Amino acid sequence: MSDKAKILDKIKKCLALSSSCNEHEAAAALRQAQKLMELHGITDLDVQASQAQEEKAKAGAKSKPSSWENELASRISALFKCRVIFHPSWNCGHWAFVGCSASPELAQYTFTVLLRQVKRARDAYIKSNLKRCKTATKTRRADAFCAGWIRSAFMAINDFGQPDEKTSQAIDAYVATNYGELEPLKSKDRNGGRLSDKSLQDFLAGHRSGRDAQLNRGVGSTDQPLAISNI
Repeated sequence: MSDKAKILDKIKKCLALSSSCNEHEAAAALRQAQKLMELHGITDLDVQASQAQEEKAKAGAKSKPSSWENELASRISALFKCRVIFHPSWNCGHWAFVGCSASPELAQYTFTVLLRQVKRARDAYIKSNLKRCKTATKTRRADAFCAGWIRSAFMAINDFGQPDEKTSQAIDAYVATNYGELEPLKSKDRNGGRLSDKSLQDFLAGHRSGRDAQLNRGVGSTDQPLAISNI
């Protein structure tokens, strides 16, 4: 634990005591928290941001993920009341799930497991149904299959709603402190928002396959993915 993290931990403990029923204890704790913040240059935003953390998962693209992978990350982020940010990289991009408590770790794990499953199903579908197609056609139709797979995998999951105000504020503060200004994520939709007759059949095949997804239920935010603007 860094020195700043240790100071933040002390401040949070003082702030927790400041809500004590004992008026004198509460006042003393609040004064101590304010003193520590002033002494170490800690802001209210820093304190809020320290309530959140992030976990990263390897993405399937370097700089522009496919629309179906975007949807997978977005749905998992919502499920676990997190915010998801895409990090482009010259080598391999990754997704950062930002949230409170154990939510980021659960989101990261679930994304990794489901991405592995949908890729395995995709490969099997290409070998059995698309092996005679040209490369571009094969990729586009396989994307439609993955979109159907993901829709099906999440059909049985209830909407757990938005994160509470405290969680939202902590996530906002964390993102502002660690990332600054972000831009909307531009994903790659090889089907152009429309499915041909063949791609629709691929989507339906993926929908049937997605019923076998192994998905643990959890809780989470509906924020759409964002992205760091430069590599």
